Amino acid sequence: MRTGQNPSKSGIPAYKPQQLGIALLVYIPFKEGYFKNSLDILKFQIESIYKNTAQKFDLLVFDNGSCPEVVHALGELREDGYIEWLVLSKNNLGKVGAWNWIFASMPNELICYADSDVLFRDGWLENSLAILNAFPNVGMVSAQPTFHDVLEGKGRAHLALQEDNNFEFGSYHPDRKIVEEYCNGIGADDKLSSIFFDMDLPCVSNKSNNSNAVIGATHMQFIIPQRVARDVVPLPVRKGLHRAETTSLDRRIDELGYLHLSTKSSYVMHMGNVINEKLLSEVNSINGGMDNGPKSAEVVLSKKSTLFRTISKLMKIPSFQRFFLRVYDFLYRALYAEIQ
Repeated sequence: MRTGQNPSKSGIPAYKPQQLGIALLVYIPFKEGYFKNSLDILKFQIESIYKNTAQKFDLLVFDNGSCPEVVHALGELREDGYIEWLVLSKNNLGKVGAWNWIFASMPNELICYADSDVLFRDGWLENSLAILNAFPNVGMVSAQPTFHDVLEGKGRAHLALQEDNNFEFGSYHPDRKIVEEYCNGIGADDKLSSIFFDMDLPCVSNKSNNSNAVIGATHMQFIIPQRVARDVVPLPVRKGLHRAETTSLDRRIDELGYLHLSTKSSYVMHMGNVINEKLLSEVNSINGGMDNGPKSAEVVLSKKSTLFRTISKLMKIPSFQRFFLRVYDFLYRALYAEIQ
């Protein structure tokens, strides 16, 4: 038996997603060893996204089987208004398994994916969108130049541009600071670092609008149009994190004729898993001195009305929560007169 009517039927509007959706993949199974600083680094990341994203967005966090302490912290971030959608997986689906879920489900026209240790700088979105709009059939755009060709020279999609005189191919030697930052982010040893310091990156230019980009994209952060994301899934997955599986994304995008591109400058930074003075200096310059992750009131206050914020804060106080629920229950019973 049903008494009354579901309040949602009274005309409550459905949420309209923003054009941009940002998806973060989190896996912190415990807070020791390798993962000791991972939760703080995630908070640095979220703060940098809010500080440096030039348009409104929806933030989705996909938790891939983290420990209870991390799940609780994510719940608090959602309650505080930072996270629009929080997905909690009991089991680790793997990075590619999470991609399958994210790419197939996010309702946003543009999807930005990032690992949970990526710091976002001012201009990351504008420069990514400039490349997305300047070249045809773009499948992925990373806001950091890529130094590793995951397709090992077998990519074919960009070759179609050779037939168009508007496009010119060349090479680009990045500044030493960009290379140092990349090497620090991946923990490269001296031998591998020396290879990257000597490396010229392949580039393509659109002469008609003076746009240029590095050929290739990274897995740690990229923007992918929703229509492309829907085309590439499902991707095969058997392991939690395996190079052969993650590169299946690149192969699939290339097979479909979509380009992999990235910016010539670094608008995102791979923080890794260690908090040191250099990272804190970068975080402080971006996040206005925040060294504890999201705290700035303007982030939350900008998303809600004054009345909504006030009631939301009161609802977190147990005594007020019980009071409001009693009022709601009383009004419900009065409205329907305990019809049986």
